[in-house]
Amino acid sequence: MSTYVGLAANVKLLLKLIEDHNEACTKDYDGRKTQRVASMITILDEVKSRIQKSQSLGKRREAALRRCNTELRANRGSPPHGDRSRFLNDSTMMTTADEKEMLRRELSACMTARKSLERMFSSLGKEKEIMASELARKVHELNGIEEHVNDLKAQNELLLAKVQACAAEHKGRKQSACVGDITTQEDNVALEERNKALSEKLLKSLDGYRSLKRRLKEAQEEKECVQEQMEEMVEQAAIGLNRIVGLRRRIAEGKEQPYEIEEELSVLEDIFRSFDTLKLSENGPNRADDCFNHELTVD
Repeated sequence: MSTYVGLAANVKLLLKLIEDHNEACTKDYDGRKTQRVASMITILDEVKSRIQKSQSLGKRREAALRRCNTELRANRGSPPHGDRSRFLNDSTMMTTADEKEMLRRELSACMTARKSLERMFSSLGKEKEIMASELARKVHELNGIEEHVNDLKAQNELLLAKVQACAAEHKGRKQSACVGDITTQEDNVALEERNKALSEKLLKSLDGYRSLKRRLKEAQEEKECVQEQMEEMVEQAAIGLNRIVGLRRRIAEGKEQPYEIEEELSVLEDIFRSFDTLKLSENGPNRADDCFNHELTVD
């Protein structure tokens, strides 16, 4: 009986870890995700070993009962022992009651795990919507930057035309007084320097625009990859939920055995292991923010 009590405590701890993992999926960064998944796998291993241990104890009890029945068959002519028969009946009833209690606890744990999985994938759907809205916002910002670059081009062309006009005017006034010539030369040099500075600024803006465009493409590729991973997780969750529903139905019908429960837990363990390979929290919307804010230095 103590084995089943410890098993129930482990299942409660596993459900608590699942809830923590579900809540952490909504955050931007989760540094303990790997640790939680490893703890889930460890608890599943311990539950599996305890079920195996209880199954081996049940087999030993059945063997002991078979020996008692053999002795009774061998001494069929001897008078019955009432106390011994009552002890055997009580032991059989206790074993059946323990098995029913264990099956009820396993059913409760499976239903709780099902609800936790539903909440987890609901939060993943919300993350997908957030990423889509972030990408749409960044595309809008990129269009604004492109318009700003076009304005800088037009301003640069206007300044270049002014410089050319000043140069022509300076050439026409070359024969004028020295004071006027010196002033015009200084103005021309100042305009040329400003034009040069604006040209450099325009080149930097163009480089930043190309970099942002490339990073946006990478972010869109990441979004497609995340969508594929989420579809794969939804398929795995559907498989896990179907197994939980089937396990519940078989337990309700009284057809489930401890070794079958162990097989179902092994399948759920594989599903949790597959979650460890999907790094959603580390490649979320923050990377899109970094790729747009790091290069945005246009005045």
